[in-house]
Amino acid sequence: MRLTDARTGQRVELRVARRGLLRACVHLSADDRPGGLDDLRALLVADVLSRTAEAEGAQVLLGYAAPGLTEERAKAWARHAGPLGVHPPAGHTDAPDPRAVLGGPVDLHLGAGPPTVDGPWFRTGPVHAPGLVRWPDDPEPLAVRLALLGQPHRQPADLGPAVLADARTRLEGWRGLVAAWADAPSRPPHTEAVRRAFTGFHDDLDTTTALTVLRDLESDADVPDGARFESYLRLDRVLGLELPRQIGRPRIR
Repeated sequence: MRLTDARTGQRVELRVARRGLLRACVHLSADDRPGGLDDLRALLVADVLSRTAEAEGAQVLLGYAAPGLTEERAKAWARHAGPLGVHPPAGHTDAPDPRAVLGGPVDLHLGAGPPTVDGPWFRTGPVHAPGLVRWPDDPEPLAVRLALLGQPHRQPADLGPAVLADARTRLEGWRGLVAAWADAPSRPPHTEAVRRAFTGFHDDLDTTTALTVLRDLESDADVPDGARFESYLRLDRVLGLELPRQIGRPRIR
Protein backbone atom coordinates (compact mmCIF):
# COMPACT_ATOMS: atom_id res chain seq x y z
CA MET A 1 0.00 0.00 0.00
CA ARG A 2 1.45 3.34 -1.11
CA LEU A 3 0.24 6.65 0.35
CA THR A 4 1.25 10.25 -0.25
CA ASP A 5 3.09 11.81 2.70
CA ALA A 6 1.72 15.34 3.20
CA ARG A 7 5.03 16.34 4.72
CA THR A 8 7.15 15.57 1.64
CA GLY A 9 4.64 15.07 -1.19
CA GLN A 10 6.31 11.71 -1.86
CA ARG A 11 4.77 8.26 -1.83
CA VAL A 12 5.59 6.02 1.12
CA GLU A 13 4.97 2.29 1.23
CA LEU A 14 3.27 0.58 4.15
CA ARG A 15 4.38 -3.02 4.25
CA VAL A 16 1.50 -4.26 6.34
CA ALA A 17 1.44 -7.72 4.77
CA ARG A 18 5.08 -8.38 5.63
CA ARG A 19 4.88 -7.08 9.17
CA GLY A 20 1.38 -8.33 9.91
CA LEU A 21 0.55 -5.31 12.10
CA LEU A 22 -0.20 -1.71 11.22
CA ARG A 23 -0.34 1.05 13.80
CA ALA A 24 -2.16 4.19 12.69
CA CYS A 25 -3.27 7.31 14.52
CA VAL A 26 -5.92 9.87 13.59
CA HIS A 27 -5.09 13.33 14.89
CA LEU A 28 -8.28 15.23 15.70
CA SER A 29 -8.82 18.92 16.27
CA ALA A 30 -8.84 20.40 19.75
CA ASP A 31 -12.51 21.41 19.39
CA ASP A 32 -14.49 20.56 22.51
CA ARG A 33 -17.51 19.59 20.40
CA PRO A 34 -16.82 16.43 18.39
CA GLY A 35 -18.51 16.00 15.06
CA GLY A 36 -16.70 18.35 12.68
CA LEU A 37 -16.98 16.95 9.16
CA ASP A 38 -13.31 17.53 8.33
CA ASP A 39 -12.28 15.35 11.26
CA LEU A 40 -15.02 12.82 10.54
CA ARG A 41 -13.65 12.48 7.03
CA ALA A 42 -10.21 11.71 8.46
CA LEU A 43 -11.80 9.02 10.66
CA LEU A 44 -13.59 7.58 7.63
CA VAL A 45 -10.37 7.42 5.63
CA ALA A 46 -8.63 5.70 8.54
CA ASP A 47 -11.48 3.18 8.57
CA VAL A 48 -10.95 2.47 4.85
CA LEU A 49 -7.25 2.02 5.53
CA SER A 50 -8.01 -0.45 8.32
CA ARG A 51 -10.54 -2.39 6.26
CA THR A 52 -8.15 -2.64 3.31
CA ALA A 53 -5.35 -4.03 5.46
CA GLU A 54 -7.66 -6.39 7.37
CA ALA A 55 -9.22 -7.72 4.15
CA GLU A 56 -5.77 -9.02 3.28
CA GLY A 57 -5.03 -10.57 6.66
CA ALA A 58 -3.19 -7.79 8.48
CA GLN A 59 -3.99 -6.60 11.98
CA VAL A 60 -4.62 -2.89 12.50
CA LEU A 61 -4.35 -0.89 15.71
CA LEU A 62 -5.99 2.49 15.28
CA GLY A 63 -5.87 5.26 17.85
CA TYR A 64 -7.15 8.80 18.27
CA ALA A 65 -5.00 11.70 19.45
CA ALA A 66 -5.90 15.32 20.19
CA PRO A 67 -4.89 18.00 22.70
CA GLY A 68 -6.94 17.56 25.86
CA LEU A 69 -8.60 14.39 24.56
CA THR A 70 -10.49 12.97 27.54
CA GLU A 71 -12.26 9.63 27.80
CA GLU A 72 -15.60 11.40 27.40
CA ARG A 73 -14.52 13.25 24.26
CA ALA A 74 -13.03 10.11 22.73
CA LYS A 75 -16.33 8.28 23.26
CA ALA A 76 -18.20 11.23 21.75
CA TRP A 77 -16.01 11.05 18.63
CA ALA A 78 -16.70 7.31 18.36
CA ARG A 79 -20.45 7.95 18.64
CA HIS A 80 -20.36 10.59 15.92
CA ALA A 81 -18.28 8.41 13.60
CA GLY A 82 -20.25 5.22 14.24
CA PRO A 83 -23.20 6.07 11.94
CA LEU A 84 -20.69 6.47 9.09
CA GLY A 85 -19.65 2.85 9.58
CA VAL A 86 -16.39 3.77 11.33
CA HIS A 87 -15.17 1.22 13.85
CA PRO A 88 -14.17 2.47 17.32
CA PRO A 89 -10.47 3.01 18.07
CA ALA A 90 -8.19 0.70 20.00
CA GLY A 91 -7.15 3.59 22.24
CA HIS A 92 -6.78 7.35 22.55
CA THR A 93 -4.36 9.86 24.00
CA ASP A 94 -3.88 13.57 24.57
CA ALA A 95 -0.10 13.20 24.39
CA PRO A 96 1.88 14.54 21.41
CA ASP A 97 3.41 11.10 20.93
CA PRO A 98 0.76 8.34 20.51
CA ARG A 99 3.21 5.43 20.64
CA ALA A 100 2.37 4.50 24.21
CA VAL A 101 -1.33 3.96 23.59
CA LEU A 102 -0.64 1.86 20.47
CA GLY A 103 2.17 -0.19 21.97
CA GLY A 104 4.91 0.79 19.56
CA PRO A 105 5.99 3.06 16.69
CA VAL A 106 3.18 4.52 14.60
CA ASP A 107 3.35 3.54 10.93
CA LEU A 108 1.00 6.25 9.67
CA HIS A 109 -0.62 9.43 10.94
CA LEU A 110 -3.85 10.79 9.46
CA GLY A 111 -5.57 14.11 9.92
CA ALA A 112 -7.43 16.99 8.34
CA GLY A 113 -4.78 19.48 9.40
CA PRO A 114 -1.09 19.93 8.68
CA PRO A 115 1.42 17.43 10.12
CA THR A 116 2.00 17.85 13.85
CA VAL A 117 4.29 14.87 14.53
CA ASP A 118 7.15 13.09 12.82
CA GLY A 119 6.43 10.20 10.48
CA PRO A 120 4.31 9.66 7.35
CA TRP A 121 1.18 11.84 7.40
CA PHE A 122 -1.86 11.28 5.18
CA ARG A 123 -3.83 14.52 5.02
CA THR A 124 -7.51 14.55 4.08
CA GLY A 125 -9.19 17.43 2.31
CA PRO A 126 -11.85 19.72 3.78
CA VAL A 127 -15.58 19.04 3.49
CA HIS A 128 -18.13 21.53 2.16
CA ALA A 129 -21.56 20.27 3.17
CA PRO A 130 -24.45 22.58 2.32
CA GLY A 131 -26.64 19.51 1.84
CA LEU A 132 -26.33 18.22 5.41
CA VAL A 133 -29.04 20.39 6.91
CA ARG A 134 -30.71 17.57 8.87
CA TRP A 135 -27.87 15.06 9.09
CA PRO A 136 -27.58 12.48 10.68
CA ASP A 137 -31.39 12.18 10.46
CA ASP A 138 -31.37 12.69 6.68
CA PRO A 139 -29.84 11.47 4.47
CA GLU A 140 -28.81 8.03 5.68
CA PRO A 141 -25.27 8.29 7.09
CA LEU A 142 -23.98 5.55 4.79
CA ALA A 143 -25.14 7.62 1.82
CA VAL A 144 -22.87 10.34 3.21
CA ARG A 145 -20.11 7.72 3.43
CA LEU A 146 -20.70 6.79 -0.22
CA ALA A 147 -20.63 10.44 -1.27
CA LEU A 148 -17.29 10.93 0.48
CA LEU A 149 -15.84 7.70 -0.93
CA GLY A 150 -16.73 8.94 -4.39
CA GLN A 151 -14.33 11.88 -4.08
CA PRO A 152 -10.51 11.67 -3.79
CA HIS A 153 -9.60 11.77 -0.10
CA ARG A 154 -6.88 14.40 -0.39
CA GLN A 155 -9.07 16.86 -2.31
CA PRO A 156 -11.92 19.04 -1.01
CA ALA A 157 -15.22 17.17 -0.82
CA ASP A 158 -18.58 18.53 -1.92
CA LEU A 159 -21.63 17.26 -0.06
CA GLY A 160 -24.20 19.43 -1.76
CA PRO A 161 -27.86 18.35 -2.09
CA ALA A 162 -27.43 16.90 -5.59
CA VAL A 163 -24.35 14.88 -4.57
CA LEU A 164 -26.14 13.44 -1.53
CA ALA A 165 -29.32 12.67 -3.46
CA ASP A 166 -27.31 10.79 -6.09
CA ALA A 167 -25.45 8.83 -3.39
CA ARG A 168 -28.68 7.86 -1.65
CA THR A 169 -30.27 6.70 -4.90
CA ARG A 170 -27.20 4.72 -5.92
CA LEU A 171 -26.88 3.09 -2.49
CA GLU A 172 -30.50 1.98 -2.50
CA GLY A 173 -30.12 0.67 -6.04
CA TRP A 174 -27.02 -1.36 -5.25
CA ARG A 175 -28.62 -2.87 -2.17
CA GLY A 176 -31.61 -3.90 -4.24
CA LEU A 177 -29.37 -5.51 -6.85
CA VAL A 178 -27.36 -7.41 -4.24
CA ALA A 179 -30.59 -8.72 -2.72
CA ALA A 180 -31.76 -9.90 -6.16
CA TRP A 181 -28.40 -11.45 -7.05
CA ALA A 182 -28.37 -13.37 -3.76
CA ASP A 183 -30.86 -15.80 -5.32
CA ALA A 184 -28.54 -16.60 -8.25
CA PRO A 185 -26.34 -19.71 -8.44
CA SER A 186 -23.07 -19.17 -6.59
CA ARG A 187 -20.03 -18.06 -8.58
CA PRO A 188 -16.56 -16.85 -7.58
CA PRO A 189 -16.00 -13.08 -7.52
CA HIS A 190 -15.01 -11.51 -10.83
CA THR A 191 -11.22 -11.69 -10.58
CA GLU A 192 -10.34 -8.72 -12.77
CA ALA A 193 -12.94 -6.45 -11.18
CA VAL A 194 -11.72 -7.20 -7.66
CA ARG A 195 -8.11 -6.79 -8.76
CA ARG A 196 -8.85 -3.34 -10.22
CA ALA A 197 -10.57 -2.22 -7.05
CA PHE A 198 -7.80 -3.39 -4.71
CA THR A 199 -5.17 -1.87 -6.97
CA GLY A 200 -6.95 1.40 -6.32
CA PHE A 201 -7.14 0.83 -2.57
CA HIS A 202 -3.39 0.22 -2.54
CA ASP A 203 -2.72 3.38 -4.56
CA ASP A 204 -3.30 6.28 -2.14
CA LEU A 205 -6.49 4.69 -0.78
CA ASP A 206 -8.31 5.35 -4.04
CA THR A 207 -11.95 4.40 -3.44
CA THR A 208 -13.28 6.05 -6.58
CA THR A 209 -11.91 3.21 -8.71
CA ALA A 210 -13.80 0.64 -6.61
CA LEU A 211 -17.05 2.55 -7.09
CA THR A 212 -16.41 2.63 -10.83
CA VAL A 213 -15.90 -1.14 -10.71
CA LEU A 214 -19.28 -1.57 -9.00
CA ARG A 215 -20.97 0.57 -11.67
CA ASP A 216 -19.27 -1.40 -14.44
CA LEU A 217 -20.37 -4.72 -12.94
CA GLU A 218 -23.90 -3.42 -12.52
CA SER A 219 -24.23 -2.88 -16.26
CA ASP A 220 -22.19 -5.86 -17.49
CA ALA A 221 -24.72 -8.53 -18.40
CA ASP A 222 -21.89 -10.89 -19.43
CA VAL A 223 -20.91 -11.37 -15.77
CA PRO A 224 -23.11 -13.99 -14.02
CA ASP A 225 -25.27 -12.61 -11.22
CA GLY A 226 -23.61 -14.93 -8.74
CA ALA A 227 -20.20 -13.46 -9.60
CA ARG A 228 -21.56 -9.93 -9.34
CA PHE A 229 -23.01 -10.76 -5.94
CA GLU A 230 -19.72 -12.13 -4.59
CA SER A 231 -17.75 -9.23 -6.09
CA TYR A 232 -19.99 -6.65 -4.43
CA LEU A 233 -19.68 -8.40 -1.08
CA ARG A 234 -15.90 -8.63 -1.42
CA LEU A 235 -15.53 -4.92 -2.13
CA ASP A 236 -18.05 -3.95 0.53
CA ARG A 237 -15.68 -5.36 3.15
CA VAL A 238 -13.59 -2.25 2.45
CA LEU A 239 -16.24 0.22 1.32
CA GLY A 240 -18.44 -0.46 4.37
CA LEU A 241 -21.74 0.46 2.69
CA GLU A 242 -23.76 -2.50 4.05
CA LEU A 243 -24.70 -3.56 0.53
CA PRO A 244 -26.26 -6.87 1.69
CA ARG A 245 -28.70 -5.03 3.98
CA GLN A 246 -31.81 -5.86 1.94
CA ILE A 247 -31.15 -9.58 1.52
CA GLY A 248 -34.12 -11.56 2.80
CA ARG A 249 -36.49 -8.61 2.87
CA PRO A 250 -39.72 -8.74 0.84
CA ARG A 251 -39.27 -7.19 -2.60
CA ILE A 252 -41.90 -5.39 -4.64
CA ARG A 253 -42.21 -7.02 -8.05
